[in-house]
Amino acid sequence: MKVLVLAGGDSSEREVSLTSGKAVLETLVQLGHTVHAVDPATGVSLLTAEGKFIGSGDYIDKKLPTTQSGLRLAAELESAELKDIDVVFIALHGGSGENGSCQSLLELAGVRYTGSAMAACAVSMDKAITKRLCRSEGILTPQWEMYRLADGVIPDNLAEIIAQRFTLPVVVKPNDSGSTVGLTKVERNEEINGALQSALIESTNILVEQYIPGRELTVAVLDGRSFPIIEIVPESGLYDYEAKYTNGKSEYICPAVIPASVADAVRRAAVKLFEVIGCAGLARVDFILDEDGRFYCLELNSVPGMTDLSLAPIAAKADGIDFPQLMQMLLESALDRPAK
Repeated sequence: MKVLVLAGGDSSEREVSLTSGKAVLETLVQLGHTVHAVDPATGVSLLTAEGKFIGSGDYIDKKLPTTQSGLRLAAELESAELKDIDVVFIALHGGSGENGSCQSLLELAGVRYTGSAMAACAVSMDKAITKRLCRSEGILTPQWEMYRLADGVIPDNLAEIIAQRFTLPVVVKPNDSGSTVGLTKVERNEEINGALQSALIESTNILVEQYIPGRELTVAVLDGRSFPIIEIVPESGLYDYEAKYTNGKSEYICPAVIPASVADAVRRAAVKLFEVIGCAGLARVDFILDEDGRFYCLELNSVPGMTDLSLAPIAAKADGIDFPQLMQMLLESALDRPAK
């Protein structure tokens, strides 16, 4: 089939997206598909004349994101070369590629695409809404507050309000970003303002969440089917951006060595949240398991990474599904859903 891979995009997760896009494209070509690749932030093809992926190195620095992603993508979809695309494979992370904007445009164009629809992407990108859904469904989630700083200015007394509201440590992060960009674990009151400033670079909506010490778990779900749980053991103790994307900075144990009853409950909770949000295709749900055996949902990622270190492909492999098979299943999942 003819597939268009979207990678790059307009968020701070741009470089990770380009890495995902390269892995996806090369695998789809190996599977025999005709594959094109475009960066919706620039409208530029990510392929050389020989069909090789160019989304790395100087490209990342020179082709900076713009605010015209939707217009550029719409123009590309109208081009003669892409008129008869069968499926769009979304390898975008964060920004308009994960908040429903790109999905909305593709739906208006009547084009099938991988992953969740516009509404589910918008909900899962908003961590506070996801946590409210967890609470309504009886899934534990750490206590939180979301602070809207519409003018981009941190009130003088906000750090004091947070210090009074929570028992440190807390986690401060953007409410609508991913890949732990802008995330800070705060252990002292004097660190709160700096953490708020880091999060504010990514979003004017800032989530402050009670830190739960415990084991990091994640569950990949494909169309309602949960894969084996992965335990993440970051070298630094905090699964931040460096721990996620630097070789050797984290250990991944799959399947996680936890009691079967707990594993079953965690996987059921992941599927429940996937279904409540209305996800489709592949998603990943992150949890913390405390020393008393209670597990807390942190968030759902509607467009999981597809890099060499990405968790969803690791979990699929543990379930007997290799990377090419997973890519084909995602294409077939998209085709099974009617174009809107």
